[in-house]
Amino acid sequence: MAQRLVLHIGVQKSGTTYLQQMMQDRARELAAINVLYPVPPRRPDAGRLNHHETASYGLLGTEYPWVTEERSAQEKAWWANLRKQVRDWSGTAIVSAEALSVVRTDAARRTIEEFGVPENTDVFITGRGLGKLLPSVWQQHVRNGHATSYDRYLRQLARQRDRGWEELEQDPKTHLWRAFALGRLAQRWAALVGPERVTLVTNPGSPADRLWHRFLEAIDLGDTSGLPAPDTATTVHSGVTAPEAEVLRAVNGNLMGEGWDRASTRKLRTQVIEEFAGREKRGPRLGVRSGFRDRVAAWSREDIDDLRESKVRIVGDIAELHYDPESEPAEPTPAEIAEAAGTAVRAAADWAPSRREAAKAK
Repeated sequence: MAQRLVLHIGVQKSGTTYLQQMMQDRARELAAINVLYPVPPRRPDAGRLNHHETASYGLLGTEYPWVTEERSAQEKAWWANLRKQVRDWSGTAIVSAEALSVVRTDAARRTIEEFGVPENTDVFITGRGLGKLLPSVWQQHVRNGHATSYDRYLRQLARQRDRGWEELEQDPKTHLWRAFALGRLAQRWAALVGPERVTLVTNPGSPADRLWHRFLEAIDLGDTSGLPAPDTATTVHSGVTAPEAEVLRAVNGNLMGEGWDRASTRKLRTQVIEEFAGREKRGPRLGVRSGFRDRVAAWSREDIDDLRESKVRIVGDIAELHYDPESEPAEPTPAEIAEAAGTAVRAAADWAPSRREAAKAK
């Protein structure tokens, strides 16, 4: 049985995928210092990096609002394998699954107990401020094919938060606040393992290797000098800018309205995003809308106060979580949105012949 479990629970959009890539790429070197980073055997999606999250679907199932009973059943074997690897290991085991940040208390307790070392489980949270998290999640929704407007998304989150923490802790559909209210998240897990066993690591931003070194410092694996240093230019997600996100959302909505199949929609969206990445002038990054900035600032202050009260360990600078409305970028102009739309039209025109050829082949 593992002597110690390092349980990294996210949160989403805080550098989790980057850290998972670093650990997966260094699994052999970690094993050499008696640290296990479990990798699934012979999976068709071996190139993916959220293996531990998908394994947790097999344990927690529909605790996650986006996981069906069928998907949970598909992942039960991988969950059993992951749990066995941890239980059979003699040293430190690392499990990293950002979805665990959204689960309710009973599911969190069950997860800890299933790994079999509750008295030696250390919980680690990687965090960013709301000014980064909220735009980043909406952008990811758009990249995944959704067409909800940014304003509607922010209004929905505001309505949820106004319901109060008792409801937010219990309603499966309010999972985003269970993760992004970092103080409440820290308190929830501290209640299970003790505040001395919960650490929040702030994401210092670019270059990405700063987060890796800070995370290594926090989890304290002993002598890690044998681990290959990361490439400072390494990134995992390539974002889209504010005008590009607006165009991509419109593309998603139009394709849904035309009844396009999911596979074709995904391929065209990928083509558009690739064309966006090649633009020289891409417009401002996505920030918080001007009409919501005061509310986000108030939420940020409340969450940081809750984090301080939690008494968990902080690695990094808690000031990095602070939301400053004055640092927000300008909102995109109609001209910038039009230029992004032109790029999308060109991408669609370039992609259309290959789609027609594929249709003929069928």
